[in-house]
Amino acid sequence: MMTRTKAPGAPEAPKAPDVIDAKAKAIHDRGVETVKKLKGIEMVAEMKVQGIDPAMLPPGLDGKSHVVLDFKNDSGGPAPFGRFVLESMKDGKTQMRFAFDGKGAVMIDEAKKCYTVSDAQWFQLLGQRAAALPQWYIENRMDMAAMGGSPDDQPKLVAATIVGEETLDGTPCDVIKVVRSMKLEGGEDDEGKPVPAKEMRISETIAFARTDGLPRRVASATEIPGEEAMSGMNTTATFNGVKADPTLDDKTFATAAPAGYKKQEAAAEDEQSQGPQMKVKAGEAALDFKLMDLAGKEVTLASLKGKVVLLDFWATWCGPCKQAMPSIQKISEDYKGKDVVILGVNTWEKKEGAGKKYMTEKGFTYGCLLAGDDLAVAYGISGIPTLIVIGKDGKIEKIEVGFGPEGDKGLRTAIEAGLAK
Repeated sequence: MMTRTKAPGAPEAPKAPDVIDAKAKAIHDRGVETVKKLKGIEMVAEMKVQGIDPAMLPPGLDGKSHVVLDFKNDSGGPAPFGRFVLESMKDGKTQMRFAFDGKGAVMIDEAKKCYTVSDAQWFQLLGQRAAALPQWYIENRMDMAAMGGSPDDQPKLVAATIVGEETLDGTPCDVIKVVRSMKLEGGEDDEGKPVPAKEMRISETIAFARTDGLPRRVASATEIPGEEAMSGMNTTATFNGVKADPTLDDKTFATAAPAGYKKQEAAAEDEQSQGPQMKVKAGEAALDFKLMDLAGKEVTLASLKGKVVLLDFWATWCGPCKQAMPSIQKISEDYKGKDVVILGVNTWEKKEGAGKKYMTEKGFTYGCLLAGDDLAVAYGISGIPTLIVIGKDGKIEKIEVGFGPEGDKGLRTAIEAGLAK
């Protein structure tokens, strides 16, 4: 990771004012509106990531992927697409094929000549491989209200400029730089003094094709002053062979397994998707803990024996964590009166009292445990939100890193499985 430095004693360079160029904004807005109107899309997507250990990347993210998305969603839920195909490619050949036909899913490993099937809960099987999908296209069709998000939780466009032109995917493109900004809530320092809110700025340099208005490359970087760990990752996604509204038929999304391939159980595949950083896997005994709740009462895993427990590791500076919390609240309300305990685990919080203050101000009523750093280390958690469902038998039903568009469905399925034991 590279950071900007200045000579000792030198004054900070004045920050250039944000400017929204009308022409740049019009090009950007055209791209967004065009994506929103698509019935489907086909492309070869490739993601490059800098500023992060490659070992931490989801499988299949370091190469090209053939993607077909059907934006008609008959399966319900807030996801902005229904049927889809994701094929990891290497040297022009398919390594892994994932297909969802609206009712069921299949993941085919060409190297091992095996396959895994799933029902409509495809996100449980795909796991972190979903990061290989074209995020810009998906995010700009996302119904944030359906995910429980608030407009105040979404970054706002504060700058847009034209930075050049380029030919990509065989078509001339206008290259636009846009900056979106979001205020992160302040807190208190170690002496109890108020700390002003910080600004998270997301810079995207996007090449929009003049022919159809769709992006062919998106380079993104995030900056949070004083939070170098949150500012180190840069991504560049390229999209080639883009076909807007391609012909989509049942054959495109076929989920039939190839003849002669061996069936593999979904649980084994599920464990692989959790990534090498986790020290405990689904099916193993959950780790005991002894933490204090918001009222100062000690809570242990042993005291919750015979109940299903959902642990949500989160922090107030984590945008995705906060976006997930309304869904966690809804789960808590839906399982009220049953043998289910919902616990946020406030983790990596730099300001004492920030977690309690946020829970109170937002009106979240499910339980929350404080100072969960050591427990996060014990589990091997490297990113938040991370959600862990523990069954009545004390064994882990599910570990979910991040919170996808239908993440609550996977958690509910795991909770039901834990209750059945």
